[in-house]
Amino acid sequence: MGEGEVGLVRRHQGFENAGAGSTGRIMTMLQPAWVLNRKAYGDSGLLIELLTAESGRCSAVVRGAHRRKQGGSLAALLQPFSPLLITLVGRGELRTLRAAESPRPSYVLRGDALMSGLYVNELVNRVVPRFDPYPDVFISYGESVEALSNGPSERTLRRFELRLLSELGYRIDWFCDSEGDEIQPECTYRFEVGCGFCPVLVTEKAGAMGPVITGTQVIAVADWLAVGLAAPTLDWTPIKQITRVALNQLTAGRTLHSRDIYRQLKKT
Repeated sequence: MGEGEVGLVRRHQGFENAGAGSTGRIMTMLQPAWVLNRKAYGDSGLLIELLTAESGRCSAVVRGAHRRKQGGSLAALLQPFSPLLITLVGRGELRTLRAAESPRPSYVLRGDALMSGLYVNELVNRVVPRFDPYPDVFISYGESVEALSNGPSERTLRRFELRLLSELGYRIDWFCDSEGDEIQPECTYRFEVGCGFCPVLVTEKAGAMGPVITGTQVIAVADWLAVGLAAPTLDWTPIKQITRVALNQLTAGRTLHSRDIYRQLKKT
């Protein structure tokens, strides 16, 4: 996400009452948002899942989205991976989208990058609580979409997953093991949810339960997260296994549809 878009998150702070005393409805000022998912609603409307900077994750109905207006229909604007500025009204679980505009063109994701983007959307829609704003998740999401527009990247997905886990209270400690001791490069570790990296004896490696990773790799991940540069030798496979195990506690072990679709496409 460019510097200007990050600034949008910080500038559009606050809410304003729009006749709250008489109508009981609340209108938000224009706030940055992304469409996570959308489906038809009635004859010409849309039901959209949003990730917003201030209202958090929420659902909204868009009435008359397919009706042609000056400048085109809202349906053409409300697409995944398109940065938006929106106004929401209403209370309760379902809000109403009153206005929307796009500060810049949509990001275009293709091939594996598109599947990665759909995975990120489904993950956010599945695990981020409703109506709780997570500014860092919002910013990280935008950065990830922008990065994926340049092509698929394991690094982009793993960074987003780890940031998401951290923001939701499931931060992984890449510096110390389960006993509180500093990670040693010559050791091997098994990752366990709730414990972290547990030292593994040589005799245990073959039957270890949970993802196994070398101390050298754990340290490399810690360095990558600290400075943003991944070593060329960094093996993303155990990192992916670790984030998947950690995320399972948030998804209740339910498989994400985007993963199934991706696996099926790879078989064809």
